[in-house]
Parts: sequence; C-alpha cells; structure tokens
Amino acid sequence: MTKIPTFSLFVALCASVPAWANFALVQEKQCLQCHAVAKDLIGPSFKRIAFRWQGNSVAEKMLISTIQHGTREGGGQHWSATTSMPDSWERPLVSDEEAQKIFVWIMGQ
Repeated sequence: MTKIPTFSLFVALCASVPAWANFALVQEKQCLQCHAVAKDLIGPSFKRIAFRWQGNSVAEKMLISTIQHGTREGGGQHWSATTSMPDSWERPLVSDEEAQKIFVWIMGQ
C-alpha cells in the first residue's frame, strides 16, 4: 500500500525539478537583485510580470528580448518611466536557450 504514495511523491518531485533548475538559473543570472517571486522590489515581482503578460501574443518575444538585453535594448520601457532593467553589458549574458527557460519559468508563476 505504500507503493502508490511513494510513486506519487516520486512523480511530484520529478515534475518540480525543472522549476527548481530554472529558479537556480534566475539566481545565477542575477534576476533576484531586482525581482522577487511574489513581491515587487526594484522591479515588478515575477508573479506580476506573468499576470500582466498572460495571453499577450507578443509576450514571449518581448520578455525574452528584455531578459537578454535589458529594458532599453530589449524593447523599450514597459513598466514605469522611472525603473529600467540593466542593459546587457551590466549583467551576465543570457543565451537564447536560457532566456527561453527563464521566460517559461516566469510565466508559470
């Protein structure tokens, strides 16, 4: 009888590994210096970003560009006139694959 709960736990843990891996990527790329998952800091929370862009046909293109290049180089100001994400030379480089993973992780918040 303990096989089913053990198997369910195993499946749940396997399903959460990509989420943890992508959170580690968010940490590595220094996103957490300005953003948090659930509360606004210097930049909006990841939950707020996901809510704002949910269902928007240009969300993936805009956010991946912003993740890789910053606010000015990545599509322009789209949150406030006073806060800008650092330009690409001010933070770690983010590859296309990494930006896609970060985008998917953000939109899952």
